[in-house]
Amino acid sequence: MENKITKEQALKIAKFRDDEIHCFINAPMGLVGSNHTVDSFIQELNEAESIEIGVNMCRKMEHALVLWIKGVPFFFEHDEEKLKRMLKVKEKRK
Repeated sequence: MENKITKEQALKIAKFRDDEIHCFINAPMGLVGSNHTVDSFIQELNEAESIEIGVNMCRKMEHALVLWIKGVPFFFEHDEEKLKRMLKVKEKRK
């Protein structure tokens, strides 16, 4: 499965809560979580070298929206139902 997605698709599956979105990064001491504003998320989305859907553990943790920024993966919270619908549409187009 091709796991790269567009900025527009990323915005559709991003899970915002009260104008924020949760994110994990994999720091040397383990996962570190933080909340990002919608504006900072959009800025990071525009800076990302790659945008993709994480698999398995990322989806189970509901943080499968992966932005690669300066070689570092940022795992943003996603809406699983919206992601499933998007993936169904992508499969139908093949």
